[in-house]
Amino acid sequence: MKGGADAESAQEVAQEAMIMVWRKAASFDRTRASAATWIYTIARNKRIDLLRRSRPGIEAEDWLTVYATDEPDPDKSASAGQTYMRMKELMQGLSADQLLVIRKAFFEDKTHTAIADELALPLGTVKSRIRLALGKLREALDREEKEK
Repeated sequence: MKGGADAESAQEVAQEAMIMVWRKAASFDRTRASAATWIYTIARNKRIDLLRRSRPGIEAEDWLTVYATDEPDPDKSASAGQTYMRMKELMQGLSADQLLVIRKAFFEDKTHTAIADELALPLGTVKSRIRLALGKLREALDREEKEK
């Protein structure tokens, strides 16, 4: 409800999340995350699914608009806009293959397995492309920080 959902939608998301926790309990791996983190991630994903169902046709470039708060702090808003524009520029430096998997993973919120299936690629290839792309973005940001 804090993110702008009404009580009924919030209840629906919570219920769907708990059903998913029950069904996927066997896949929980405490070496990868705490139980709370795992549950909150499932709830977050269910909330994103609800937003997608209610707002069809969201473009990747519009993701900030969809998930932004109703009344952002002006300073944070300006900073977020600058960060968004800078990341958009940095992403243009990625290879087409890396950009494709990054968009599917982070803008379309697809799992690595779903991306591999969709693109008919081995799972390891998808993971490598994402890892390499994130490494390139991290290096570019680190270089900028050092130049400041």
